[in-house]
Amino acid sequence: MKKYILLFTILACHITITIGQAMYSWKAYPALQIASFNIPTDNKIYSLCEGNLFNYDPQTTEIYVYDRINGLHDTKIQLISYCEETQKLIVIYENGNIDLVYANEEVSNLKQLKDKNYTNLIIHSISIYGKTAYICTNFGIVALNTENETFENTYDLKLDVQCCALDDNYFYISSSTGMYKGDRTLNLLDVNNWEFVSRNAFHALNFFKNELIGYNKSTGIFIINQQYFTTTALQLKSLPIFSCYDDIMIAANQESTYIFHSIDDIEEIAQTNSFNNLTYHKGTYWASQGMKGLQPYKLENGQFIATQQPIQPNSPIRDYFCNMHYDGNRLLVAGGDLNYNSIEREGTAMYYENNTWHNFSEENITSQTNLRYIDLTSIAQDPNDPTHHYVGSARQGLYEFKDLQFIKKYDYTNSVLRTILPDDSQPLNFVSCDALQYDANGNLWMVNNEVDTILVVLKADNTWTKLYFSELRGAPNSTYIYFDSKGRLWLNSKRLSSGGIFMLDFNSTVDDTSDDMHVFRQTIVNQDRVVYDPDYYNCFVQDLNGQIWIGTSSGLFVIEDPEDFINNDDFTYTQIKISRNDGTDYADYLFNGIDVSAIAVDAANRKWIGTSSDGIYLVSEDGQETLQHFTTENSPLISDQIQSIAVNPQTGEIMIGTFLGLVSYMSDASTPAAELDKDNVRVYPNPVRPEYNGIITVNGLTHNAEVKITTVTGQLVYSGRANGGLFTWNGCNQNGKRVSSGVYNVISTNAEGEKAVVNRITFIR
Repeated sequence: MKKYILLFTILACHITITIGQAMYSWKAYPALQIASFNIPTDNKIYSLCEGNLFNYDPQTTEIYVYDRINGLHDTKIQLISYCEETQKLIVIYENGNIDLVYANEEVSNLKQLKDKNYTNLIIHSISIYGKTAYICTNFGIVALNTENETFENTYDLKLDVQCCALDDNYFYISSSTGMYKGDRTLNLLDVNNWEFVSRNAFHALNFFKNELIGYNKSTGIFIINQQYFTTTALQLKSLPIFSCYDDIMIAANQESTYIFHSIDDIEEIAQTNSFNNLTYHKGTYWASQGMKGLQPYKLENGQFIATQQPIQPNSPIRDYFCNMHYDGNRLLVAGGDLNYNSIEREGTAMYYENNTWHNFSEENITSQTNLRYIDLTSIAQDPNDPTHHYVGSARQGLYEFKDLQFIKKYDYTNSVLRTILPDDSQPLNFVSCDALQYDANGNLWMVNNEVDTILVVLKADNTWTKLYFSELRGAPNSTYIYFDSKGRLWLNSKRLSSGGIFMLDFNSTVDDTSDDMHVFRQTIVNQDRVVYDPDYYNCFVQDLNGQIWIGTSSGLFVIEDPEDFINNDDFTYTQIKISRNDGTDYADYLFNGIDVSAIAVDAANRKWIGTSSDGIYLVSEDGQETLQHFTTENSPLISDQIQSIAVNPQTGEIMIGTFLGLVSYMSDASTPAAELDKDNVRVYPNPVRPEYNGIITVNGLTHNAEVKITTVTGQLVYSGRANGGLFTWNGCNQNGKRVSSGVYNVISTNAEGEKAVVNRITFIR
């Protein structure tokens, strides 16, 4: 199992990764900023961060991140619990999958509950009794023995069980309709052996100081009489936070915290807090504080005193990656979309550079604008100032940031942007701004969806203008603007009756429209005169040969000649054909009928094709060969629903934004060098030591450079060509046998054969 550790430096509060990413390897980027729940143990603190997990060791200050790359078997954790007797963390995912995490970070998977495919499975809580974890669900209880890692029993009670507790004699459960008791000497798999005892409903049941305690988030904390099931209130306040241990019990809201040292000894801490969860272990209180991270406290003189800086690994703020692209070597991310499925996503903008995440501040934006800060759809970086950004939103207009801080919002009150619903009681909630993109002259273009004139420009001199095209009038969902190699604007009108591809040649003059040319094509006709009318025009990109590749809900299409697109009334798209190679002349269209959701081009001009339900493909430059197909079944990809793809131009790392978060794949193509220069060509690892069996890389090459590996006497061992600026070799000769110890020449020649450089690599066996 691959492991990596994040080191936490207390004073600097800085996290770094100690192991780099190898060729053809995967890497996960889980969001760990927002702390929601934690479990302290003797040696480490487990912190749950909105579905992701890390642990923190207070002694070494090391942080270990769990993800699908290094042991976990799924994504989106719903609940965690800890069994003291077996020292295992129980991890339950939203889909019912279960992992058991050992103290040494090893992980075992139990997927039986997931594989049962219960309709609308809901898991409410976990209770531990001895070595058994009792999982409370909307149909009953599942008992998991954490020692031998087997499911002992399934109590199908036809009840929505919220929580449970056990002692030596009885099994107590609380459902949405009330409490039940089961005599443990009876067969409790038989629903008839459960006794209904009370209409009181609780969210947690625990034993504290030999008393059965019932906790309800709204009504408070109660002692439950185990004979008559009457209740005695201990605290009658809205208390969203509750935890119970052998020596203390904790309940809290944002104004006060109640520490129960015993049933009759209650200490109130009247101190405002931002706790989402508060736990206790050996004198230290651990608070999960949302965007303020995981924080340890001591209780001194009736107040919580922080004992160190918050524990908050550098990471994305959230697992939202709907839209992302590179500006130089900086990955820019806008997390939201246009809310087709009534999914609202908190305002999320961030960038990633030099192995560090930078999250745009969200503080006080709602209070300053009096609008919800949600569904950010697009981001653009000022070409003259890398600290200056604009962010578009699905409904709240355009936001401006400087040094990651919000400085201004633009809408119909201070710009040419318009609201979709001017007669609505809250028209400011309907200013749709998307597809931000700078042109070569520093003008910021954008789309103001669903209004009369959707193309809007904030010019380099900070004045505004609009461009009217009747074909685009009222287009509801235009999500991408792209300027091709000749400066022409391409725009997708994404969906349904307004769907299509728009191209504008404005001759680099925004204000002079007299020489402009434009065309809007809403129907796709391929080279065989087959007609398509896609429901969605999702994405497009220009490749290194100048062709435009378009992803739609009906498949993949290519504009081979952009000039032909605008000038030829009889223009046809190219749909790539793949020969069946079965002795017939038949061929099939590449990705025909597949919902293509994202496309990116790497340095070797290969295409990375994302789909809405079938993972990601890598196809050759001309699309004739499928080189890779990654899904959740055959790779660490965390979701088959791909939302965005971006290629790091420097390293070739493929950033894959999915519905569940971000992962990357280190490909074998990077941006080629302009010239072949021995000082820039690097061969690594070098020397190749006996324990290394991985890939040898030659980097710093020119496009399509030829590389030959020879012995010092000139015998050819291996040869091939670079992908972009990078060549990889598995260390074997042309017969597939690992080469022997010795020194080998690495001869790199540019594509024209005009210049060569020689490096040497040593193998130690």
